[in-house]
Amino acid sequence: GRPRTKFSAAQLQELERSFREQRYIGASEKRRLAAVLNLSQSQIKTWFQNRRMKFKRQTQDAR
Repeated sequence: GRPRTKFSAAQLQELERSFREQRYIGASEKRRLAAVLNLSQSQIKTWFQNRRMKFKRQTQDAR
């Protein structure tokens, strides 16, 4: 597999902001983030998948 991406604080801030607006990222927003953050669209897709899993775990813990 490929090595883990280390996201910068600025990248995470932008990813989190986008995630708060919509948990499922669309193609155009993914393209925008990839361009702005200098990441690949697949890295962003994966981040969103992982972030949703984290979100789900957190909400399950809260029960």
